[in-house]
Amino acid sequence: MGQSLQDQLLQAGLVSKGKVNKTKKDKGKKAYQQRHLKGAGIPEADRQRQKEQVERTAKDRKLNQKITESSNQREIAAQIKQLVEQNRHPASNSEDDTAFYFENKGKLKKMYVSAQTQEMITSGKLAIVNNNGVFELVPSRIAEKIRQRNASMVIELPKEQKPDIDDPYNEYQIPDDLTW
Repeated sequence: MGQSLQDQLLQAGLVSKGKVNKTKKDKGKKAYQQRHLKGAGIPEADRQRQKEQVERTAKDRKLNQKITESSNQREIAAQIKQLVEQNRHPASNSEDDTAFYFENKGKLKKMYVSAQTQEMITSGKLAIVNNNGVFELVPSRIAEKIRQRNASMVIELPKEQKPDIDDPYNEYQIPDDLTW
């Protein structure tokens, strides 16, 4: 009587050997799944894992975006630095230099320039660029390239205003080199 029901059915010829093997195989798979994948069939656990995976993916995406933005900012800063260094207007160190005043972030700043350089600034041929706290003069076409990358680095100079027709002092012009 030590024979199993499968063995008895096999001896009686009611089942084939292939069917017995298939049944054993299926039974072994079920037992393996129950032992090793305990709780995997529970839909709540699957939903929780999926939710955690989605959160991890979103967090990784945000982190990658921050890293990319930081890398882009460093690249732009390097491009601007290179543009300024390669195209800066040479500074003159003569005793005849005059102070050129301009406004930066609500504060009045001054830069000593020659008369010719001052004329180039007021005519718009040269522009002032704030290169990490150091004010540099660059050609206006280079300043436009810098403005495209970071507009806050280019110092906006006030435009020449036409005098008002009703102004009683219209006839009296204020010289550009007037110092207060």
